[in-house]
Order: sequence, then structure tokens, then C-alpha cells
Amino acid sequence: MDLVDPRLGPDFNKEEVMAMLNIALLCTNISSAVRPAMSSVVSMLEGRTAVQDIVSDPSAPSDDLKLKEMKEHYRHIQEKSMGVSESKAQSMPDGPWTASSSIPDLYPVNLDSEYWEKRD
Repeated sequence: MDLVDPRLGPDFNKEEVMAMLNIALLCTNISSAVRPAMSSVVSMLEGRTAVQDIVSDPSAPSDDLKLKEMKEHYRHIQEKSMGVSESKAQSMPDGPWTASSSIPDLYPVNLDSEYWEKRD
């Protein structure tokens, strides 16, 4: 029983440990429809009801399949955005480009102004 805190030593009930592990597996099932309600979990932990059998949902896709679908989805999005970027790049003139603001708009023209004194 490597999952039990070593500070307990041999002072634990193996059946309770196995029940808690099974309850944890039930609560972390990939399908939310199969997970038990909190009241059922409390009843199982208190020993008032038997621990349910772990049921895996065969209709739930595997992690590998989900990963493959996500990669495909994001690849499709990237290809779509690259197509938009390429069409924008083709429609842009090569230059000369002008800025929307000039240096005087960004910085004070008078270097002796109070603006520079207040920055210290």
C-alpha cells in the first residue's frame, strides 16, 4: 500500500483505503454523467452505502482521439488565419509607409519644459 501515508505505519484498514481509492476513481470519471452525486460519495465514505462499481463510458472518446481532434481543429484554424494573412499581405502596397503620429505628438518639443522636471 504505497499510497497510504507512511506516518500511519501499519495502523490503517486496507479495505477502507481501497474503498477511498475506488470512490476517488468514481469521482474523477471522464464522463460527468457517470460520476456519483456528492450525497452518494458521503454515504459511501461513511459506510452507509456500498461503493459503486467503476464504470467506464465506452462512448467517451479516448485521450488519444481527443488530442488528435484538437490538433486537427487548431491546424484548421491556423491554416484559415494564414490564408487571411496572405491575402492581406498581397493587397498591401510595398511602401512607402507613413506613421499615424509624428515625433512632436509623442514627445514635447520644448526640452526645457516642466515635463522633464516632473519625471524625476
